[in-house]
Amino acid sequence: MHSFRASTKAVTKPIRGTRTSPHTAQVITSSGNPYLDVVIGGGLPMSSICLIEEDRFMTHAKVLAKYFLAEGVLSRQAIFLGSLDDIPAEMLRRLPKPLNELETEVEQREDQAQGAGGAENGLRIAWRYNDLPLVNSEHATAKIGHHFNLMEQMDSMMLYYANTTMWDDSHKEPVWDVVVAEELSKSSSATTSSLEQQPAEDAPPIPGEENAPQDNNPQETIPPQEESSANNNNNNNNSSSVTSSTKTGSQEAQSQVFHNPRYAGLLNDIQHLLRDESFVAGTKKNLCRVCLTSLGSPLWYDEHFGEDLIKFLTLLMASVRNCNAVCLITMPMHLIAKYDASLVPKIRQLVDYAIELESFAGSERETHPAFKEYSGLLHLHKMSALNTLAVHMPDTTDLAFKLRRKKFVIEKFHLPPELQESSAKRDNCASGLLSNSNATASLDF
Repeated sequence: MHSFRASTKAVTKPIRGTRTSPHTAQVITSSGNPYLDVVIGGGLPMSSICLIEEDRFMTHAKVLAKYFLAEGVLSRQAIFLGSLDDIPAEMLRRLPKPLNELETEVEQREDQAQGAGGAENGLRIAWRYNDLPLVNSEHATAKIGHHFNLMEQMDSMMLYYANTTMWDDSHKEPVWDVVVAEELSKSSSATTSSLEQQPAEDAPPIPGEENAPQDNNPQETIPPQEESSANNNNNNNNSSSVTSSTKTGSQEAQSQVFHNPRYAGLLNDIQHLLRDESFVAGTKKNLCRVCLTSLGSPLWYDEHFGEDLIKFLTLLMASVRNCNAVCLITMPMHLIAKYDASLVPKIRQLVDYAIELESFAGSERETHPAFKEYSGLLHLHKMSALNTLAVHMPDTTDLAFKLRRKKFVIEKFHLPPELQESSAKRDNCASGLLSNSNATASLDF
């Protein structure tokens, strides 16, 4: 008699806010901006670093950083935010508000209507471009990522329950070591209280106890419960001392690598967070989003600026590669190029995606009629292939962006020309050439 037995193999669920790309079979997560996701192939691959080269006024890159952080909050992913130019707590308070399903459908309809051409502007678009999206001809089949409204701020309760870690070089201890410090303080207070209860050696004897027999074995008078609790406290103290000594050793090792102690402190805090068991490579527990804004700004300048920056990016890439994490960095490359032009290609070599935002503000293009609808151009300097053979590239690299009141949009700056022509047009062109020419035979080229 045949019996059916159900499979008991557990189905592993993907990490929250991620999906497998149908093109590259990579685990990708949304950058927070759906237009940027389409440009880079659906999202940021896990263990990748994306560099956003800031514009001269440093406004548009910070918007993409807010999208990146807001997506992490909604996906319930861990967030690390570090900056010297911005106040991390203030930046988190100003994250955009997510849209609900109805508002998202309305926004997508508006994008389709705008892509079909605006009759109110007196412009008509060719029929073959009516159904083309704004950026790419392929939409993501699986839904990852959310849509946000830049005009409104995220609810404070969502930020309260978010797993965030901030670094601005103002506090010496990282946030996750506060618990260890509290345990140390409790153990030290318990030790001091026990010492206060014991009589001091130099204290005068208590009346009536001068001739009392002294016990040379005080361990026999300790109850078993108190003895076990004392052993547990000693073990906790030993483990906390090992953790603090390990951290101190890593800080001393990194301080010997960098001349600027800020790089050592920032890298040490990032590595301590990524060493958590929930971010171990191969596990599907959680994902950590590391966001560094205005890295390499004048606040980081010193005599060994270029050397420390290259070392930091090299060690950061090694740390991100070995865990479930994705990193987004904004850097003022125009200022770094003025400091040392040779640093620009080196920095781009140490990241996976290098995207430059060229703003029209303050330039002649701002008043030019051909650029009046856009805020600037988007240049793709580098697109890497992680664990794949081919690099994803959009249909066109001629892209522009515009910062509207409610969203940041990336569009095709020029539509691609029609490469295939019908046979009728060819015949008409050929007959026209033959009729205008004096030759009666076929033309020789």
